[in-house]
Amino acid sequence: MKTALIHKVTILLIITFSLPLLAADKPKAKASEKPAAKTEPKAKEDTYPLYGKVVTVTSRTLTVVRSENEEAKEAKYSIGSSTQVVNGDKPATIEDVKIGQWVGGSVKKATDGGNDFVTKINVGVKQKKSPGKTGASKAKKESTTPKKKEKAE
Repeated sequence: MKTALIHKVTILLIITFSLPLLAADKPKAKASEKPAAKTEPKAKEDTYPLYGKVVTVTSRTLTVVRSENEEAKEAKYSIGSSTQVVNGDKPATIEDVKIGQWVGGSVKKATDGGNDFVTKINVGVKQKKSPGKTGASKAKKESTTPKKKEKAE
């Protein structure tokens, strides 16, 4: 009889001390809900930077190329009343955007299959140096360098 009593008390103690462990498993189930929160940053991924040379601009569209290369592909974007136009830190208007000017900004991807939407245009950006220009200057430097060495010898 003592063995049966000890056995029942042992089972009761195991059950009593295992209940908090089972309760601790429930937050782990909530932890699996956290990846759903990770999908929210994907909403931020629906925007991307804009940088290019203006080909055409109207009150509704902006077309740019991303390089001086004649074979560069044109990208066409939609513009709306919510599009913010700035010149550096100062406010500007769509009339300040000129053909041939380099602009930057941000673009929101289209959800309906149309053109992507420009959320911000910055007309106060400088053109990035193209690789072709630096390559020509390197060639000039290389041709003058041997002459200097010959003079030194």
